[in-house]
Amino acid sequence: MSRLLTCITLALLCVSTASAQWSARGDISLQTQAFTDNPTHQATQRNNSSAAANLELDVAIGDNANFAISPYFRIDQHDTERTHLDFREILYSYYQDTWELNAGVGKVFWGVTEASNIVDVINQKDSVEGFNSSEKLGQPMINANWFPDWGTVQLYVLPGFRERTFASRDGRPRTPFPIDTSNAQYESSDEENHLDFAARISLPIESWDFGFHAFRGTAREPTFRLNADGTAVVPYYYQMTQVGLDVQATLSNWLLKAEAVSRQGNQLPYHSVFVTGFEYSFYSLGDSNTDLGIVAEWLYDSRADESDNPFQNDALIGLRFALNDEQSTTALIGAVVDLDGGGQSISLEASRRIGNSFTIGLEALVWNARESDASLFQLHREDYAQLELSYHF
Repeated sequence: MSRLLTCITLALLCVSTASAQWSARGDISLQTQAFTDNPTHQATQRNNSSAAANLELDVAIGDNANFAISPYFRIDQHDTERTHLDFREILYSYYQDTWELNAGVGKVFWGVTEASNIVDVINQKDSVEGFNSSEKLGQPMINANWFPDWGTVQLYVLPGFRERTFASRDGRPRTPFPIDTSNAQYESSDEENHLDFAARISLPIESWDFGFHAFRGTAREPTFRLNADGTAVVPYYYQMTQVGLDVQATLSNWLLKAEAVSRQGNQLPYHSVFVTGFEYSFYSLGDSNTDLGIVAEWLYDSRADESDNPFQNDALIGLRFALNDEQSTTALIGAVVDLDGGGQSISLEASRRIGNSFTIGLEALVWNARESDASLFQLHREDYAQLELSYHF
């Protein structure tokens, strides 16, 4: 597959040299993390620094085609797994009035809820970027989209699988057991070469937006098994069929959201998962420019205690601030509460633009759990705050 993508890239660059119109944008960022406690594992650092760069290059080829390439690179002070290069996109697109065709490596996002996007099954998560990060690894794909008057139809053939990234033994934050990514296991004998398929229909009806999807292939989120000597865990990627729905309604100050899926497979018992909730916005508080949004969601997994999902019966409560000032200052503070075990994870995300080219971002994450709440208690000494300065060009 990598040889094919290399050939596509070289061919398109050669063809487009004379007549293409180029545009480029990107960012360079510096990040520092501070941890409040010593870890329960072999990593010793209380501080960590890294630098990252992202480039997005678009090449317009005539009036009906486009080529996009987006390399991403991070170098980390301590974590060798976090130091990595990935191509988020190497994508050729051809489009007409009512349809388009995409081929190469691309990024796709499905979902409407805040706490967890359970319908988002195309791309693999780039977990070394952070627990709350939305960064994804590029996914090899062939994608056809049709745009009739009543909505959108998307079809995907996914000819390659990307394993999830995890922190190394020297990385933080992470659970006490390191994850041995070099010995990942698969249900399918095709392993990372399994051919996956997906489809989605988007249907807007007045103030409501509906999305219906189906997926068959290798699950992006693995389960974990102890290795032979019990010193680490290895990811196990099973086969699954997933069908689901996402819906969002904009009703005056209310934003209603829901995602629901059902999954099953040879090694995956049939179960359902859903996230539902709302966001209510107060605009121009006290005759100022500030908007305040109240976010509330419920996360549920029908497998209950047998679930490998930490959000089997949890609630999210959050506040979103938008100052609507010249610097585009925003903040989101939220708490996810385990309604069974009583544990909580509390997060803060804030950003502000500095001048025309810089932004500064703050992130903090705190885990508070009893020993009986195993999934959260593993992280009880991994609380951290993170500061990031980015230059955009």
